[in-house]
Amino acid sequence: MGISIRWKLATAYFLLIIFILGLTGLFILHTLEREYLRVREAAYLAHANIIATAGRDALLYPNRNTYYLIRDFGSRVGARVLVLDRQGKVIIDSLGEGWLEGLVLGHEEVLAALAGSGKTGAHVLGSGERVLYAAVPVLQDKVIVGAVMLVAELDDIYAALGAIRRQMFFVSLVSGFLAALLSLWLAGLLTRPIKGLTGAAQQMAQGRLEQRVPVRGKDELGQLAGAFNDMSSKLAEVDRTRRRFLADASHELKSPLSSIKALAQALLDTDEQNPTVYREFLVDIDTEADRLTRIVENMLQLTRLEEELPVTLEIQDIGRLVDNVVTMIQPRAENGGVTLRVDLTPGLWWPVNRDLFTRILINLLDNALRHTPAGGKITLEGSAGKEEMILRVTDTGEGIPPRYLPRIFDRFYRVDQARARSTGGTGLGLSIVRQAVNRHGGRITAASSLGKGTSFEITFPRTVPCRRTSGDDSAHVPSGVNNL
Repeated sequence: MGISIRWKLATAYFLLIIFILGLTGLFILHTLEREYLRVREAAYLAHANIIATAGRDALLYPNRNTYYLIRDFGSRVGARVLVLDRQGKVIIDSLGEGWLEGLVLGHEEVLAALAGSGKTGAHVLGSGERVLYAAVPVLQDKVIVGAVMLVAELDDIYAALGAIRRQMFFVSLVSGFLAALLSLWLAGLLTRPIKGLTGAAQQMAQGRLEQRVPVRGKDELGQLAGAFNDMSSKLAEVDRTRRRFLADASHELKSPLSSIKALAQALLDTDEQNPTVYREFLVDIDTEADRLTRIVENMLQLTRLEEELPVTLEIQDIGRLVDNVVTMIQPRAENGGVTLRVDLTPGLWWPVNRDLFTRILINLLDNALRHTPAGGKITLEGSAGKEEMILRVTDTGEGIPPRYLPRIFDRFYRVDQARARSTGGTGLGLSIVRQAVNRHGGRITAASSLGKGTSFEITFPRTVPCRRTSGDDSAHVPSGVNNL
């Protein structure tokens, strides 16, 4: 099992905090060191200037009293005082060590002083001792006649810095321990929603799709939890729809298959020799086979519509498409004693998918014919504005009870199961219509009055981009029709 994200986050937080603490400590120590040295450099540069100015006459003519003066001053300021001539040669050493007198010093501080400017610098001797050099020129009538150099120990400064470093190390240890605890707490706080999402996802992987996780806050994790809940709801709904579809499909397919099986078995078991009887059985079997075929074809068509593959919309002559459908439906209407009337705005062109639009009209008119008795009337109306085209199919059939109206677009749903099967309905026609309308980006609504009839209204938006149909259709599109 890999390292959990909680420990990864905790480690990252801990290392980040330790890095920041270490960097801050180094910065503080460096700043303190520079400040201590600056103060010490300023002090000893001032002491050197005092000697060079106040004791200038004594330095120009050194004697035994001059040595005592230099020694006492050096003792008071805690530094070794060296007096040099204009060539940089040591002529007086406050410590009285004879080996140094007569040596020519070439330190950068000495060279700067003999050039006319005071200079300080920290150095580390070969023994490891840290010292400070401060050198200033000795002037007589604005002429450099020598230099004064102070050598002071810096061990006290670095001892103090060492003590501060040890204290900071101890504080860093305590802070690191607290940082580790804080890192674990923060990592746990941040990963708790992720852990909940992981558990819920594992439950979904095992088939329990109805999962919910708490939404804490409006940050990215809260948005992720909300998106997960939405996904869970949709997956659960899809699963319920799938199960219901399979159950409904199995039930719908079972009926014609059972009829075919029963009729075939009756033929096998009968001793009837009359061909007319056999023909009646075969006609019934053929009818049930046709019903089975319609169910399967509608199921396949509905499945293809729900796959949401790209749909090409082309500017079509709506009047021509309507005429083609009416020509197919008109014989059935006349045989059933139903009047079919079309009231369409002349010269109506609109971007639609020819096949889907034709299927919408066929299904709606077929549905109206099956539910409109002889002597009734079916009206197909169509008009368009700048942004929408509206089609309306109205019949004078038996109507739909209000409690059933919200479900008429569900798969395999029938208001009257027995009558719907007797009229050949599969319960999928209106579901196909709704999906086809959705693929156009439109909407469909239904209104009905019991005993007076039903009306379906479809709104098609002007969806772009689209192209005109090729061939004769596009060639006959009048300019300016429907404000295209």
